[in-house]
Amino acid sequence: MKNCAGQSRTTDTLCFPVETIKKVLIAAEQKKVLEGQVILLNQRIMGLNDIVRNMVEKDSVTVKLYTDQIQITKEQKSLYQSQITSLEKALRKERRKRFWTGAGGVVTTGLALYLFATK
Repeated sequence: MKNCAGQSRTTDTLCFPVETIKKVLIAAEQKKVLEGQVILLNQRIMGLNDIVRNMVEKDSVTVKLYTDQIQITKEQKSLYQSQITSLEKALRKERRKRFWTGAGGVVTTGLALYLFATK
């Protein structure tokens, strides 16, 4: 037989007021609800991130299309400007030709009238 009288056991006990225990129990119950809400919010965040990612991809495609259109328009502008330059040269050449043709015609007509009048 063992002698238990010589061994003492100490137990630590904490005493809380009833109000504090009630608050702890309410907080424990709310923790379950809050964890569920956190899970839902994380799912919503992931969904919104997917939406943002899709919008960014669409925007990048749209921006690429617009930059391609701008590049094509710039190329067309340079082509048209080169055509305008060549047409302006041709116009100056044509005006010069008409001027000299007209002046030659006037001189020729004047010379013909002078020769006709003097004979």
